[in-house]
Parts: sequence; structure tokens; C-alpha cells
Amino acid sequence: MKEKKAIFINTASQVAVKFVTLVFALVSVKLLTNYLGTSGVGNYNAIVTYINFFVVIADLGLFSVAVREISKDPAKERKILSNVFLIRLVSSIVAGIIAAAIVFLTNYSHDVKIGTLFGVAFLFFNLLSSVYDVALQYRLKMQYSALAEFLSKLITLLALFLIIKANGSFILITSTIALSGLAILILKWLFASKFVQIGHEYDRKITTWILNITWPLGIVFIVNNLFFKLDTLMLYVIKGSVAVGIYSVAYKLLEVSTVVAGYFSSSLKPTISRNIENKSYLSNVIAKSILVLLLVSAPISAICIVFPREIIIFLSNKDFVSGANALILLSFTLPLIYLDILLGEILIAKDSRKTLLKISVFILLFNFITNLIIIPRYSFLGAAFTTLLSELVLLLINLHYTRKIIPYSIKANDLLKMLLVFILTIIFGFLVKTTGLYFIFSIMITVIFFVVLCQVFGTMKFQALKKLLQEKS
Repeated sequence: MKEKKAIFINTASQVAVKFVTLVFALVSVKLLTNYLGTSGVGNYNAIVTYINFFVVIADLGLFSVAVREISKDPAKERKILSNVFLIRLVSSIVAGIIAAAIVFLTNYSHDVKIGTLFGVAFLFFNLLSSVYDVALQYRLKMQYSALAEFLSKLITLLALFLIIKANGSFILITSTIALSGLAILILKWLFASKFVQIGHEYDRKITTWILNITWPLGIVFIVNNLFFKLDTLMLYVIKGSVAVGIYSVAYKLLEVSTVVAGYFSSSLKPTISRNIENKSYLSNVIAKSILVLLLVSAPISAICIVFPREIIIFLSNKDFVSGANALILLSFTLPLIYLDILLGEILIAKDSRKTLLKISVFILLFNFITNLIIIPRYSFLGAAFTTLLSELVLLLINLHYTRKIIPYSIKANDLLKMLLVFILTIIFGFLVKTTGLYFIFSIMITVIFFVVLCQVFGTMKFQALKKLLQEKS
């Protein structure tokens, strides 16, 4: 009971804090788009995307494996964390050097090269700080991690505002990337130190053991991350910074909207790992969790479908409005991503490394080939369509493999009711839009309508959700 209550608090508190952080992130988008323009934003986001790819390379899958192994044997926590910290220290330095070297050996501009160095600093700080996330996640105290991200985002936003007000250069703008990483490291260390002290307990056997079980999963995460970022990287190479700048506003909204699924699935990680053989229990948890994630993603998708131009202009300016159609395509992708995140936790908990690797390689090749064919002709619209198609294919594959591990099933009646609520919400949203009411108020009315419909059709039952997260495992 206590564990399930902790999962509920862990997820709910993170979502609450992250919501405010999301507002800060969107304000940052507004500041950057208005100050840097389409090309500048394209260069900025290309740097961020590029560095985040190397973050995953240096991660090696350590977070998921460390949480899983500590959940199985809490007595090893300090030794595991200490050795994970050492591995992260080495991997972040190596990854940072490689990332910087590649950019400096190319023909990119001086500003992009210096900006990449700030990105490398973020890589280093961020990877070290994520070790403390392991300790917080195991204890279901990730609200502290969310709070650290919130405070770091606040600090970064303030710095960004002051730089823009002083008419600072692109290089100064990119320096806030490094500032964000440093703030996160300091804050997570302060919060996590209340629960555990990571010492200097290097153990060659433990380090070797950790690397042996993480490298296959690390490859999977690398491939998955490349798949998720490939469209932006290919778009930058094929169509240039302006196309990436326009696409990045729509894509940013998709990216920040996935945090709920990430937190929810991450909160379930220890429970799934401990009960992976308890099929009857987990089948109920997974089935209900799928409905929860669909319920959360549905109103976000509906709003993006009805108000794409308004949202794009609100987050940026009219120079980026051509990305509205891309936002519509990406809105259909959101529920697919939510489910893929959850189902991926099942494969990780089961330690299905070979299956994960096969899935990852296949979907990466599928995504690359499709982008290669579509982006030259349809630019960022092609990238958005490829993302949608790739996530759909990935979901079908994940459903196939995870149901072999946990025989969960969703009632067709529940799915049909949710689909009906989704369609009616979109229709209602378009009707409200015709009134000429300011779009933010229209969005609020549309969301209220969605909630009311969910109550009428019985698709939203808060007590059922609370029971799901608090019932005895």
C-alpha cells in the first residue's frame, strides 16, 4: 500500500512541478524565436539535438539498469551508485571530446562550434546529475528531481532574458545550455544527499558486472535516441537551419508533452521490475496504465489539431506559422509515444536485450529510409509524417512482444468510448473556434468539455486511477 501511494505521489508531484517547468520551457521558446529568428533557432536546436544524442551514448543505459538492480538488492545501492558515478564520469568525458571533435572538424560556423562546446559542458553536468536520479527513483522521490529541473529552468530563463535584454550574441545565448546543466547537478546533489551519500567505492568486479549488463541496453538507448532525433538532424543537413527552426517549435511542444508518460512509466519501473513474473498482477496494472496514458494524451492531441496556427504563433511568431500542419501530424504521434514509453519498461524489466536491440535497429532503419525519401520533397512536413508512421510501427511491434511477457488486454468498449470522446472534443473545439473567442479561453473550454464527456461516458474515474496506484502489489 505504501509503495503504491508513493508511486501516486511520485508521479502527481512531478507532473505538477513539471507543468510549471513546461510553462518556462515554452516562454524560452518564445524568447528564442523572437530574438534569433528561424535560422538562429534552427542552429540552436540543432546543437541541443546533437548534444542530447551524445548524452544517451554516454548514458550506456545505466539509469534503467541501476534502478532495476537496486530494486532487486537494496543492500548494494551505495556500491552500485558509486561505480555508476565513476563510469558516468569517464563516459561523459569521452563522449564530450568526440562530440566536440566532430563539429570542429567540419565546416560549421564559429558560433555553432562554440555553442557545441557549451553543449558539451551540459552533457558532462547532466550525466553526473542523473546518477542522483537513480537514488531518487528507487525511493520514489523523483519530485525532488523535478524540483531541481524546475529551479534550473527558472535560473536559465532568467539568464536568457537578461542576455536578450542586453542584446547578447548567439554564443551567449548558447551559454545558458551549460548553465542549465550545472544548476541541475548542484540541485540534484543537494536533494539526493539527504537520502544517500555516493562515496569512492570503486570495485572492479561491480564495474565489470554493471558494464556487462548495461552495454546491450545502452546500444538500444543509443539507437532509440537516434531514431527520435534523426528527423531533426537529417532535416538540418538536407533542408538547412530555417526548416529546422520552423519544425522545432512544433516538435518542442510534442517533446515537452511526453514528460507525463515518462514520469508515470518511470514511477512504475521499480514495481514492474519486482513483479515481472507476477503476470496476473501486472496485466491489470499495464492495461489500466494504457488507458490512463491515452486519457492524458487525448486532450493535448485534440487541442493541437484544432488550434495549430494559434499555438505556433503564440509560442513564436508568424515566421514559424508554416509549421502548423507539422504540429497536427505530431499531435497524432503523442499517444503512440506515451504507449511506447510504457511498453518499453516491460521489455527492460524482463531484460529482453536481444528483442530490444532488434526492435531498435529495425525502427531506426525504417525511420532513416523513410526520412531520406520524404524530407527532400516535403521538408519538415515529411519529417513529422515519418515520426508518426515510425511510432505507429513501433507500437505495433511493442504490443506484439510485450503481450508475450504480460498477457494484458484492453476492452474494446473502453477504447471505443475514449475514441468517441476524442472525436466529439475535436468537433466541439472547432465549434468554439468559430465564435472568435481568444484561443486560450477556447482551449480551456474545450478541455472542460473533454473532462465532462469523460465523466458522462465513464472514461475518467479519478478514484479508479488512485486505486490503480495504491492497491496492494
